[in-house]
Amino acid sequence: MAKAKAPITVLIAAVGGQGGQLFAQWFFDAARIAGFAPVGVGLPGLSQREGATTYYLEFFTNPEDTSLFSPFPEKGQVQILIGLELLELLRAIQSGYFSADGVIVGSTHRILTAEEKLPIKGGFITEQQALPILHRAARQCIVFDAVKATSLAGLSERAANAILLGALAASEVLPFPTYAFRKAIEHYGVAVNLNLRAFEFGLKYREWSDKLNQLESEGMTEWEQIPEPNLPESVRRKMEALSLDNEMASTLKQAARWLCHYQDAQYFARYLDCLQAIFEHDRESGSSLLVTKEVARVLALRMAYEDAIRVAQLKTQRQRFARLRREHHIADDVVYSVVDFFSPDWNELTGLLPVKVTGDEGHGTTKFQSPIPDPQSLSEVEDLPTLPSQVEELKRPAVQLKLETTSLLGFLMLKALLLLKPLRPYSQRFRNEWEAIMEWLSAVDWALSDDYDFAFLVARSGEMVRGYGRTRRKTLSAWRTFIAFLKALRRREMLMSEIVSLGEQFLELAMSGPQGPEKAWQFAREQLVRMSG
Repeated sequence: MAKAKAPITVLIAAVGGQGGQLFAQWFFDAARIAGFAPVGVGLPGLSQREGATTYYLEFFTNPEDTSLFSPFPEKGQVQILIGLELLELLRAIQSGYFSADGVIVGSTHRILTAEEKLPIKGGFITEQQALPILHRAARQCIVFDAVKATSLAGLSERAANAILLGALAASEVLPFPTYAFRKAIEHYGVAVNLNLRAFEFGLKYREWSDKLNQLESEGMTEWEQIPEPNLPESVRRKMEALSLDNEMASTLKQAARWLCHYQDAQYFARYLDCLQAIFEHDRESGSSLLVTKEVARVLALRMAYEDAIRVAQLKTQRQRFARLRREHHIADDVVYSVVDFFSPDWNELTGLLPVKVTGDEGHGTTKFQSPIPDPQSLSEVEDLPTLPSQVEELKRPAVQLKLETTSLLGFLMLKALLLLKPLRPYSQRFRNEWEAIMEWLSAVDWALSDDYDFAFLVARSGEMVRGYGRTRRKTLSAWRTFIAFLKALRRREMLMSEIVSLGEQFLELAMSGPQGPEKAWQFAREQLVRMSG
């Protein structure tokens, strides 16, 4: 009798601010939709970061058996252990609750404790150290870096939980149909389209796990080659003032390393000024600063745009040639040749030319320029910005270049471009990129005055602009269409939840592939035509 009443036991270990409660709620609702009687409780704790929190759930077959629920897991009785961060996963195992024949599903990314950040500590727990422990402890172990997986999927880091949920559903360790998880995401109503897209990506975990491992290995090699920046004291103080929690501190540390490598410390100071302006508006809402954190992530990507200088930097990096040897299985004693083909168009060729510097070039308080047009200035479908056509792009003058990068002449020619790096902030391309960045930040600032979920959507949309040449022109036009679409919806006084939902659909289409901007533009047009009718 007791055996028949035994529930499925699940323990979820997370760090505060990771969305552990949302993950637990999805899980809870999925069990209910699948026909089980779920019961659960959140158990707050401490971890010298934002506070560790565990969620303990029991899924009963019969509703009347829920009276047997214990708010605390029993030693050795947890059948499924889920960790949203590596150290919390290890702590849950150390606590002794996990069953010897249980299943582990978790993310291997780290959020460092205060002690681990101290130089005297001498390091921190890594994935390489933890994996043997995890595999020994479980009958089945499904672990990967869910945060890096979001990059592979082209999604925000906020989607890591949904990817992990998809991987859990794909593992079939629970007797829940896949649709139960989808319905749970829809039922809770938080960033539904984003999380559903991430969930579907997680379902295909077995298809992309090898690629993720390869990207992690290559990314670590490249990251190790980037030196730690030597920041001026004034910049360091600004950085520390914005390091509001562990997540933000980690993002700023990576941004500093990346942007100083891309340009210099002064460029990183410009980044901090922009972020400070968003933060000051964001904190007025009394929120968890999700918009500021998303802007911090996307802004670093937008500021490290690819121009001729960046291409030369990437093409001549030592690790690139090492990677080519690995990928093509070239022995160390074999001489090989690399020939790069370039096709810069007129904009790319002239983008490095200097322009007259006007206005204040200092790094004081940032005021966003190029504001979004007033909503009344747009007239629905007719004024929806158009994308550059293929015919227009083909008419652009371009030069076909072939360069043997492994030859002394070819290598030195590319290296010579790096001498122009100090002049980058005075180039035509820089001015164009910076105007586009200010346009995006203005839109975020505008959205913050309207609705927080709406502002988070606009913050995420900055990642839509990507690539270089015709791809960048097309994606930038698609982003401007996105903003015009949102403003047209706001004029109709629709519910904000509906506007956010339509905006997420646009964003998902725009980032779905090479034809994504066209699909998103068509979607916006069809929606506006339908509403006008």
